[in-house]
Amino acid sequence: MRITGRMEMTVRDADGALLARRQVGNQVLRDGALLVAQLFAGTAGVGPIDFVQVGWNREAADIESTALGAPPPPVPPAEAIAAAALRSPVRSEDFRLDATRRDVVQVSVSTLFRPTVDLPEVSEAGLMAGNRLYNQVVFEPVTLRVGQDVTFFWEIDFPFGN
Repeated sequence: MRITGRMEMTVRDADGALLARRQVGNQVLRDGALLVAQLFAGTAGVGPIDFVQVGWNREAADIESTALGAPPPPVPPAEAIAAAALRSPVRSEDFRLDATRRDVVQVSVSTLFRPTVDLPEVSEAGLMAGNRLYNQVVFEPVTLRVGQDVTFFWEIDFPFGN
């Protein structure tokens, strides 16, 4: 029995029309497991998941990874993409807990990411606790543009019992 998860991302235009959808499995990284253990232990200075971030890796990260892939280098005369443009807050009200299932407690996270700059060929995302990367999902590349609404929906199952 392991923690498992899955993510669905939808991209909609300003009128709400669906432009893209990606559905993939979730990989918890070592630092993500450590984060859960530290929250359990009440370790000082450890906070909850508070950001979603996008990146450019096209393959699953090594479990030791602590960061998502950097943006591609800018093509002149474009400017480099600022780190803040890759993140969006996850609020406490974005989480739902379901403890009614027989063998898992499920945490659902549904959060909206609104690009502030065009982000070409994004291919991964992760949940962050401050600057700590909890997990990684890799998906078919999609360009995210200013004016679009990108919804990230994660379901993470925490199993219990025998």
